[in-house]
Amino acid sequence: GKGGGNLVIRAGKTGSQDSWVPMDAFTAPPHPPIPETIEDIDKNGDGYVQVDEYIGDMYTPESGEPEPDWVQSERQQFLDFRDLDRDGRLDRAEIGHWILPQDYDHPEVEAKHLLFESDKDKDERLTKQEILDNWNMFVGSQATNYGEDLTRKHDEL
Repeated sequence: GKGGGNLVIRAGKTGSQDSWVPMDAFTAPPHPPIPETIEDIDKNGDGYVQVDEYIGDMYTPESGEPEPDWVQSERQQFLDFRDLDRDGRLDRAEIGHWILPQDYDHPEVEAKHLLFESDKDKDERLTKQEILDNWNMFVGSQATNYGEDLTRKHDEL
């Protein structure tokens, strides 16, 4: 196929030629700002995220109800994978690993999400019609620079 195994979007036809846009032509989403994340989650203001603050960001218990299994699983995740130095709290570096894992490829994940949600015939290519049918996903996506990249002329591959 076109693109040597990389994800591509069919941008439309020019004459009798199909026009394709490589997914890496779209801009990568920005990294989340770690200090804002700490401030959002760090309820006691000590500059660290304790396990209860970590859980509290995802789950608010109802009085008298037992903690769901997934919350207990998240507590274990915190202990086993988030708190790298095992001091019972996350510092800025540990929060950075949690929020932005080194092996996480934002553009690829976003591109796959757009493809999965929009590729109705599941041929791993998006036609102009498939994009138009799901336009709200594209204009709301950082992968398309919130739709701006869809209006630019792209070279054929």
